[in-house]
Amino acid sequence: MLLVEDEAALAQAVGDGLADAGFIVDHAGDGAEALARVGAATYDLIVCDLKMPRVDGMEFYRAIAAAKPALARRVIFVTGDVVGTEAERFLEETGCRWLAKPFRLADLLRSAREVLE
Repeated sequence: MLLVEDEAALAQAVGDGLADAGFIVDHAGDGAEALARVGAATYDLIVCDLKMPRVDGMEFYRAIAAAKPALARRVIFVTGDVVGTEAERFLEETGCRWLAKPFRLADLLRSAREVLE
Protein backbone atom coordinates (compact mmCIF):
# COMPACT_ATOMS: atom_id res chain seq x y z
CA MET A 1 0.00 0.00 0.00
CA LEU A 2 1.09 3.55 -0.69
CA LEU A 3 0.16 6.22 1.86
CA VAL A 4 0.34 9.72 0.37
CA GLU A 5 0.21 12.28 3.18
CA ASP A 6 2.10 15.53 3.70
CA GLU A 7 1.46 15.81 7.46
CA ALA A 8 4.35 13.79 8.90
CA ALA A 9 2.78 13.03 12.29
CA LEU A 10 -0.47 11.85 10.71
CA ALA A 11 1.40 9.78 8.12
CA GLN A 12 3.40 8.10 10.89
CA ALA A 13 0.32 7.33 13.00
CA VAL A 14 -1.75 6.03 10.09
CA GLY A 15 1.18 4.09 8.63
CA ASP A 16 1.85 2.44 11.99
CA GLY A 17 -1.83 1.51 12.37
CA LEU A 18 -1.96 0.04 8.88
CA ALA A 19 1.25 -1.89 9.46
CA ASP A 20 -0.10 -3.23 12.75
CA ALA A 21 -3.12 -4.48 10.78
CA GLY A 22 -0.84 -6.43 8.44
CA PHE A 23 -0.34 -4.02 5.54
CA ILE A 24 3.06 -3.29 4.04
CA VAL A 25 3.08 0.50 3.80
CA ASP A 26 5.25 2.85 1.72
CA HIS A 27 4.93 6.60 2.29
CA ALA A 28 5.08 9.57 -0.06
CA GLY A 29 4.96 13.15 1.22
CA ASP A 30 3.12 14.60 -1.77
CA GLY A 31 1.67 13.69 -5.15
CA ALA A 32 4.92 14.23 -7.05
CA GLU A 33 6.76 11.76 -4.83
CA ALA A 34 3.79 9.39 -5.06
CA LEU A 35 3.87 9.46 -8.87
CA ALA A 36 7.55 8.52 -8.77
CA ARG A 37 6.85 5.65 -6.36
CA VAL A 38 3.95 4.34 -8.47
CA GLY A 39 6.23 4.41 -11.50
CA ALA A 40 8.86 2.37 -9.68
CA ALA A 41 6.78 -0.14 -7.68
CA THR A 42 3.48 -2.01 -7.76
CA TYR A 43 0.79 -1.21 -5.19
CA ASP A 44 -2.49 -2.91 -4.38
CA LEU A 45 -4.00 0.17 -2.74
CA ILE A 46 -3.35 3.89 -2.36
CA VAL A 47 -4.53 6.03 0.54
CA CYS A 48 -4.11 9.65 -0.48
CA ASP A 49 -4.66 13.09 1.00
CA LEU A 50 -6.36 15.56 -1.33
CA LYS A 51 -4.68 18.80 -0.23
CA MET A 52 -0.90 18.60 -0.59
CA PRO A 53 1.91 20.78 -1.89
CA ARG A 54 3.37 20.46 -5.40
CA VAL A 55 1.02 17.82 -6.85
CA ASP A 56 -2.29 17.57 -4.99
CA GLY A 57 -4.47 14.48 -4.73
CA MET A 58 -6.67 15.45 -7.67
CA GLU A 59 -3.70 15.90 -10.02
CA PHE A 60 -2.16 12.68 -8.73
CA TYR A 61 -5.41 10.77 -9.32
CA ARG A 62 -5.80 12.11 -12.87
CA ALA A 63 -2.25 11.01 -13.71
CA ILE A 64 -2.83 7.55 -12.22
CA ALA A 65 -6.21 7.19 -13.96
CA ALA A 66 -4.55 7.91 -17.31
CA ALA A 67 -1.54 5.65 -16.77
CA LYS A 68 -2.91 2.85 -14.57
CA PRO A 69 -6.73 2.79 -14.64
CA ALA A 70 -6.99 -0.41 -12.58
CA LEU A 71 -4.94 1.17 -9.78
CA ALA A 72 -7.08 4.32 -9.92
CA ARG A 73 -10.06 2.20 -8.84
CA ARG A 74 -8.13 1.29 -5.69
CA VAL A 75 -7.55 4.80 -4.32
CA ILE A 76 -9.07 5.97 -1.04
CA PHE A 77 -8.89 9.69 -0.36
CA VAL A 78 -8.68 11.27 3.08
CA THR A 79 -9.39 14.96 3.38
CA GLY A 80 -10.63 17.76 5.58
CA ASP A 81 -13.53 20.02 4.69
CA VAL A 82 -15.00 19.18 1.28
CA VAL A 83 -18.52 20.63 1.41
CA GLY A 84 -19.06 23.06 -1.45
CA THR A 85 -15.48 22.83 -2.69
CA GLU A 86 -13.71 21.70 -5.84
CA ALA A 87 -12.74 18.60 -3.84
CA GLU A 88 -16.41 17.71 -3.32
CA ARG A 89 -17.09 18.00 -7.05
CA PHE A 90 -13.99 15.92 -7.82
CA LEU A 91 -15.00 13.14 -5.42
CA GLU A 92 -18.55 13.07 -6.81
CA GLU A 93 -17.36 13.00 -10.43
CA THR A 94 -14.79 10.25 -9.91
CA GLY A 95 -16.84 8.16 -7.49
CA CYS A 96 -13.70 7.59 -5.41
CA ARG A 97 -14.02 6.37 -1.86
CA TRP A 98 -13.07 8.94 0.74
CA LEU A 99 -12.95 9.53 4.47
CA ALA A 100 -13.23 12.88 6.20
CA LYS A 101 -10.40 13.92 8.50
CA PRO A 102 -10.24 13.23 11.33
CA PHE A 103 -11.14 9.62 10.63
CA ARG A 104 -11.02 6.48 12.74
CA LEU A 105 -8.38 3.93 11.83
CA ALA A 106 -11.08 1.24 11.96
CA ASP A 107 -12.99 3.05 9.20
CA LEU A 108 -9.88 3.26 7.03
CA LEU A 109 -9.12 -0.42 7.59
CA ARG A 110 -12.69 -1.39 6.66
CA SER A 111 -12.54 0.71 3.48
CA ALA A 112 -9.13 -0.71 2.57
CA ARG A 113 -10.34 -4.28 2.95
CA GLU A 114 -13.48 -3.54 0.90
CA VAL A 115 -11.43 -2.04 -1.93
CA LEU A 116 -9.10 -5.03 -1.96
CA GLU A 117 -11.87 -7.65 -2.05
